[in-house]
Amino acid sequence: MLEMEQTLNGFINKELRTGEIIDESTGMYPTKLLGYEGDGEFVAGSDTSTIYGYVIDGEVELCNNESHWTVREGYYFSTVGELKIQGTGKVALIERYGYRGMFQIGGPVEHRGRLAYIDGCSDSLLIHPARKGDPCLNLLVFPPNIRQTMHIHPSIRMGIVASGKGRCVTPQGEKPLVPGTVFCLQEMAQHCFYTDESGMKIVAYHPDSDSGPSDEDHPMFNRTLTNR
Repeated sequence: MLEMEQTLNGFINKELRTGEIIDESTGMYPTKLLGYEGDGEFVAGSDTSTIYGYVIDGEVELCNNESHWTVREGYYFSTVGELKIQGTGKVALIERYGYRGMFQIGGPVEHRGRLAYIDGCSDSLLIHPARKGDPCLNLLVFPPNIRQTMHIHPSIRMGIVASGKGRCVTPQGEKPLVPGTVFCLQEMAQHCFYTDESGMKIVAYHPDSDSGPSDEDHPMFNRTLTNR
């Protein structure tokens, strides 16, 4: 069993529970990681925030001002405004303040990412940035026996271990990652991920992006041909 919180060189590792889990709301990209463990009704979000979610186990009922839907294990979503959650499932929620995203539901996550990532890993963009610079949600797939190169990210990362198990390794030591673990990597924190026989899948939130559509570069515009 993990301790409720383990912090190591910019890596914060926690167990899922109902309510606020990790608070990075005072940073450059104000964000909180919250959870729901199937106990009553839980309310999150506001008119000025977007929630990204991933259902870790079971299924949950989600309701906003416009609709009501059921989301089951392995599915992900994003929604704007106040969100009510109930049911017997477990879901991790990442709330980004001051950003209005788009409503989306998808899943289940695939067994392998669509894009290559470092050291034999792969990645899929689950929820794309609506515009270049916007947040995104990713699936990271780590095959068995991975030893990633030590690296950093210029902005925070928040993650949910969807399946498998592994370790986050830093220059100061390492911490375990098991299904249902949630974590935050702070800006510029040196780290890498190791797996053994099982491999591991992580759903990862990026608060910003350096690629994505813009007014001058997007599929509709690029494939519109005129005589001018």
